[in-house]
Amino acid sequence: MVNVMIDRSADDPAVVMVMLQAPSWEFHFCAHISEVARLRSIREADWSARRALQIGDAAGIPVHWAYDGDTVTALIGHDDETWHIAFLMPVDTIDRLAAAAGGLLPDPDPPTTHPDQSETF
Repeated sequence: MVNVMIDRSADDPAVVMVMLQAPSWEFHFCAHISEVARLRSIREADWSARRALQIGDAAGIPVHWAYDGDTVTALIGHDDETWHIAFLMPVDTIDRLAAAAGGLLPDPDPPTTHPDQSETF
């Protein structure tokens, strides 16, 4: 089990600190909330096909996310091949994180009509 926490107390309210925590490790990274929400597509981030997602940074180092079966790996390094440290976690943890981030996104603005166009009901 991995615990997920999103902290919106940064100077920029659109940037969050995410904490992922398991009994033997704890991992913090910062990212724009819309970037964290991109983790909804984690199942497309097949590392062997070189489709890792670069989302966030940990201590100024990029974080790359890859999916393999039921496991997600966060690779911390300058790219997804020469990383320094990696954390493995169940994919449902990332599903929960992405859903939580998506819930923090503002609702999209309703469509507006052009000034020369009448509204249709």
